[in-house]
Amino acid sequence: MFRYLHTKLFSGPGLSVVITGTHIQVLDTRTGAVLRSTANFTADDHDAVVKSGPICCTAISHGRTYIATCGDDKHLKVWDLASLALLNSRELPKKPTAVEFTTNDDILVADKFGDVFRYSLLPKPEDTSEEPKNDALASHENPSGGDLVLGHASLLTCCLLTPDEDFIITSDRDEHIRVSWYPEGYVIEAYCLGHEKYVSAIHIPSFARGILISGGGDPVLKVWDWMTGRLQRDICIFEAIEPFVTVKAPKPRRKSQEDGDDGGDAEDSKGKGRRKKKGKAKQDTPSNDTEGPSKAPETETVVVVHRISSFVSDRGNHIVFSIVGATALFAFTLADGNDPSPICHFDCGCPVIDFTVAEDGLIWILLDADYAAKTGAESGDKLVRAVKWLTDKFVEADNLPLLESLNTTCTIPATLEDLKTLDLYADLTSLPKHIGEESGSQARDQSELPEGLDGASGEGTSVVDEKGLPKRTAGRLKHKLALQRLQQEKGSRADSEAPDVKRPRAETEEQADVLDTAMDET
Repeated sequence: MFRYLHTKLFSGPGLSVVITGTHIQVLDTRTGAVLRSTANFTADDHDAVVKSGPICCTAISHGRTYIATCGDDKHLKVWDLASLALLNSRELPKKPTAVEFTTNDDILVADKFGDVFRYSLLPKPEDTSEEPKNDALASHENPSGGDLVLGHASLLTCCLLTPDEDFIITSDRDEHIRVSWYPEGYVIEAYCLGHEKYVSAIHIPSFARGILISGGGDPVLKVWDWMTGRLQRDICIFEAIEPFVTVKAPKPRRKSQEDGDDGGDAEDSKGKGRRKKKGKAKQDTPSNDTEGPSKAPETETVVVVHRISSFVSDRGNHIVFSIVGATALFAFTLADGNDPSPICHFDCGCPVIDFTVAEDGLIWILLDADYAAKTGAESGDKLVRAVKWLTDKFVEADNLPLLESLNTTCTIPATLEDLKTLDLYADLTSLPKHIGEESGSQARDQSELPEGLDGASGEGTSVVDEKGLPKRTAGRLKHKLALQRLQQEKGSRADSEAPDVKRPRAETEEQADVLDTAMDET
């Protein structure tokens, strides 16, 4: 018998909230008793919760009074934790990727079209009008009247407010990390440029508000001075995490001429010839009966940093992170200087879905305990494990009422099809860019790029050799060069400015003009 997995946990001193598939459960942290659960709703309300699909994004308010959830139905729902009553539901323009509360209980929603919209806790009267608000700067209309904060040209992966809420930091699938003013998100303070692949996790440590730690598809975590966009150091993680990556991504199949990728003769290149060639190729392909048993699909290790967090112990300041599809939780000490600290791990034996660091220092790890059962092997018994940092390693904690409840009382039956809808490992295939032969050009080593594209020339004024690069890649590199020039120009002035003062609006407008020029060139 399968069961829904716990995908998100908010642990508090009095109440804890766990997301279990499509359901929300509120528990007493001290006793582990289930106080409220959408699984216990009446038939009609229960069906409505299940119909909305698995909860993919969620956030809890700073006062731990409300919780916001988003499901596959593209609706933002706000719940009152005291009664678990649904306060309101609003339609979103696109599928969300991140949700966050502000201190005044506004809700920020980032979506797959690269926009961040702000919603009030309770809908305003004008938000319920039949005519949706059309913001000329948004990439799509908002059916619920959300206020546009900012927009990217690529899928947004993370959205993070700085502790003072003066700035909003966003990351996307195109390797960018952007620091913008809040709520004036159209004013860009800095870019943190240096990732060569998508950015999937960002975090500001509680013990160092001036730095940002980011990770994604690169084999390193990066530490930034986010106010200036300067890279402070790289922390290599691949050797530490690679042995524990259990869930592999299917290797993309490169198209060949037999697949019709080149399209036949020139005279037939506008359609007919290509279709005929594809049809002929299909006819000439031998059937499975003559080929014998089909080969198992090839797989590859894809790095996707899922979450980065931090905690403080008597031994120093620590960073903890998880990898999509890896069976271990990882941590290291973030010390001053450039000497790399060893990366410790706690192997759970099955893939880690998520984790949360509680105020008392406990780290709660949510597991895909039934992953092995999907392949016919014996499943694990624990959906959640709790660990604590002791000296220089993780030590597992037992005999906790909340832990016992999460592994027994809070389990909700599910089918194999229900588990497939959770799509826990979608990032392994959706974030990497597989665009056939062009992907090899985009991922080529910096040493193979035309002179001036690696930023080593200092001036960064070399013209992109479009004959040696695909058009799309050349345009993206031109844009990156323009941003790098801005960062170099700002670097000479950043030291003389106070870190907590916003830059003059005139300067940001000058930067915007330079960026507009760079975008026109692409």
